[in-house]
Amino acid sequence: MNRFYKKYRTVGNYINTLLLLSVLLPLLALSYFNHPSPADDYCYIDTVFKYSWLEAMNFYYSGWTGRYFGIFLNHSNPLLFHSITGFKVIPVVLFTGLLFALYNLFRHLTPTLSRIAHLGFAGVIFFLYILKMASIVEGFYWMASFVTYTVPNIFTLLWVAVVLDWYRQDTKKPLLAILANFFVFAIIGSSETNLLIILLLIAALWFYKLVFHKKIDGLMVSLLIVAAVSSYIFFTAPGNQARLDGNPLSRNIVFSVVSSFKKLALLSFDWTFKTPLLIFSLAWVIVLSKISVGARKYFSMPVWFAVLLYIGVLSAQIFPSYYGIGIEPSARALNCVYLFFLIGWFYVVGVIFHYLHQRYTGQFPLSFLRYGVLYSLLVISIAFSFFRSSNVKMIYTDLLKGKAAAFSRETEERYALIQNSKDPIVYLPPIRTRPLSLYFDDITVNRDHWWNKCMAGYFGKEAIIMVDKHE
Repeated sequence: MNRFYKKYRTVGNYINTLLLLSVLLPLLALSYFNHPSPADDYCYIDTVFKYSWLEAMNFYYSGWTGRYFGIFLNHSNPLLFHSITGFKVIPVVLFTGLLFALYNLFRHLTPTLSRIAHLGFAGVIFFLYILKMASIVEGFYWMASFVTYTVPNIFTLLWVAVVLDWYRQDTKKPLLAILANFFVFAIIGSSETNLLIILLLIAALWFYKLVFHKKIDGLMVSLLIVAAVSSYIFFTAPGNQARLDGNPLSRNIVFSVVSSFKKLALLSFDWTFKTPLLIFSLAWVIVLSKISVGARKYFSMPVWFAVLLYIGVLSAQIFPSYYGIGIEPSARALNCVYLFFLIGWFYVVGVIFHYLHQRYTGQFPLSFLRYGVLYSLLVISIAFSFFRSSNVKMIYTDLLKGKAAAFSRETEERYALIQNSKDPIVYLPPIRTRPLSLYFDDITVNRDHWWNKCMAGYFGKEAIIMVDKHE
């Protein structure tokens, strides 16, 4: 039986790695064709050039949003250094950071497994994430979006690993505490969605330590203080009022709570039954069954607590959109929900398995035939989901059919037109090739549109206007 399992694990690890590469490689290749978007990317740096770096950040904090860390990152984007190449490099950093954070998390949760197994787990999560994420461009390529969602998502996963490290060490390392508190500060300052996630996780840590361990330690206190100070900075920003006043349904708590749970139920059904998630969950249970009880200590918590925290984290991410502006969450917010749906799903499955296994200690009676059936189901469901995924079709089509290259070429031609023009008003052709994996928005025929004004200001022109000569 162990022989079959070892073969299953070895082959399974390589399959998981191949799944990772099947979506990661085209995404990395697409990064080469990425460019700053006229939607916001130029606006931040245009403001810096006009008013100075600090004053520009104060302008956004005072007039639009309390996302102080997101403001800092956006006003430090590569355009500050007149670099287009930076927008090709940053997505690669994001992919690397997310994969490392996932790998590192699984390394802490299942320390007795091999590094290739941890990489395989990270690969499965990443593969499932790309299959159904709401918007790839908003997740990895449009900077104004990914600094407020993808970056704090990575920081949240790293925070969990750092906190686990802190409590695992007999001798406490101050650097771990500093890192944990920095992540809290940065996460809270990135977006309302991530603010709620980290506050719930800190509250869960306090509840768990107080109720089940009857203790309070220095890290818990410091996290609470930093979270309180960071939240104060966030919520007292004068710019928050501008957003809250934008819709009559904003700040309606009952409407927001009900809408959040309805939306979560619909999304969960789609993510559970229209992906290979259930088959991967079965494979995960088999892996867990071969891990000793002592090595599963991080799954040793009450099932009710894990499930409530899971539902709370997911619904809390949807709530701000309904409460703040009275509409459904944006695609970039749904990206965030889906990532934590996947991670939380596998963790909760682990908690439930650990609970049941303590009461039923028998081994899973899987023969060679049953392993073969599991492999077959995995391969069929993976293949079906892979070829049916609109995201997979999109990234491969944009890359292999030259849409990404054409988009990059047209964008570079517009740079040349701007730089070679001696006139204060520049007329640009529209971007005709619009790969959905990279393209988010463009300037308009209206010279007073915000995107037009920002782009013109950045390039030192009086106005930049889009004109379609083919009309």
